[in-house]
Amino acid sequence: MTRKRRRLPPHVEANTVKGHTYLSFRVRSQNGPRIRLPDDPTSEEFRLAYAAAMGGTQKSATKKDSPDSISAKITAYMASPAYRALSDSSKDGYNSRLEQIRTDHGHRAFSGLTKERVETFILAPLANKPGAALDTLKKLRILINHFKLTPDPTAGIKRPKGNEIRSWADGEMPLTNGAGRSARSSAPPMR
Repeated sequence: MTRKRRRLPPHVEANTVKGHTYLSFRVRSQNGPRIRLPDDPTSEEFRLAYAAAMGGTQKSATKKDSPDSISAKITAYMASPAYRALSDSSKDGYNSRLEQIRTDHGHRAFSGLTKERVETFILAPLANKPGAALDTLKKLRILINHFKLTPDPTAGIKRPKGNEIRSWADGEMPLTNGAGRSARSSAPPMR
């Protein structure tokens, strides 16, 4: 029987050092330090330590709690049947990117999004990360379509392009025999 991995709260990492797993709190987008947490994520001690760590990273609650904020829209979307109908692996991917958007832009007004604001404030900081920029744009479009924001502020924004991935030249191709090992290697296959 396989055990399902316990989902940790946002910004909590499980780090294994010399066979022992430690839990720590860290907000990567703010390059914050790791804050050591108790090992049992179900304990009251963990909950209190996590709440204290979150207290140092939250932006003003008044703006985040407004019903028109991006944060509130993400919360509402994650409670919707459209999100709940996704597979677990899709939810993991959506959750990761939506939480990053919430952390970085949750205080912004959802109805105040314009093409210029999306390009300048949301996508421009990700210019050197085309994959993250594309995923952020996709998740924003999902939110915009879900809440039927018109006009669509992402209309006309082109997909971020990454660097070209070139194919290998014939001289760069590794030589292999039929077993998937390098023809230059004389060692027997590992089992």
